[in-house]
Amino acid sequence: MDGEDNQKAGFFGPMLVATTACILTITILGSIGILGFRFYERWQLKERVRTFVSQLQNRTPEELAEKAEQLKERPKVTKFVLPQIRAAIANSPSEQQQWSAIRVAEAFIHEPSMEKSLFRLRGSPRERIAAEATRILSLVKPESRAAERLGSCLMDAKCGAVQDEACAGLIRLGDVGRLEMQKHLSSLNVGRRLWLVRYVNEKGGANRDAWLQMLANDEDKTVRAAAADAVSAGSQSAGLPMHQTAPASMAG
Repeated sequence: MDGEDNQKAGFFGPMLVATTACILTITILGSIGILGFRFYERWQLKERVRTFVSQLQNRTPEELAEKAEQLKERPKVTKFVLPQIRAAIANSPSEQQQWSAIRVAEAFIHEPSMEKSLFRLRGSPRERIAAEATRILSLVKPESRAAERLGSCLMDAKCGAVQDEACAGLIRLGDVGRLEMQKHLSSLNVGRRLWLVRYVNEKGGANRDAWLQMLANDEDKTVRAAAADAVSAGSQSAGLPMHQTAPASMAG
């Protein structure tokens, strides 16, 4: 009996080792296969993302807004898309693609990294790009931070279009924006401050009166007079016709 038991033990021992080795081999190969499949899936996703970003410049503003909303509904995809969007914002050789990427970024302005990417564009040599980035910065939350960002854009602006958007954004922010403007008003030249009187008078809405009162206390008598005329004239335009973009000579 002992001999038979030893013979059985001698048979099952190697068999158990062989079976265990097979199971381990299958498990390892299965894991490698799964990892390979996941790597392939991720590679495919990255390729689709690159294609998506490269084709943004062919989209209309309405299509860009729709794509941005779709991305917001797919957070797993968004985490791959946003780095590519930031790269296009910062480095795209195509102004149209850069502009399109900025429009998509608008939907993600609450992301600190996206806010920083747009803020860096305030000094872009591409005027349209710098102005559009400035406009979107007015949407930053909280409003006090948006006002701070716009104040910096106003002071760092290298073109009139950026100052236009910074001023317009501060006006939309109401009292928070007005308090920020008070810090920088004396740094703007008289031409820009007269432009501001006209813009506030025509576009100020609910914030019009408070802003005109501020401008009526300007250190320059021409600006004070224009603001006072606007206040007394009610909703009528003050002085010259309003132009959306100030002449380059007003930027200061």
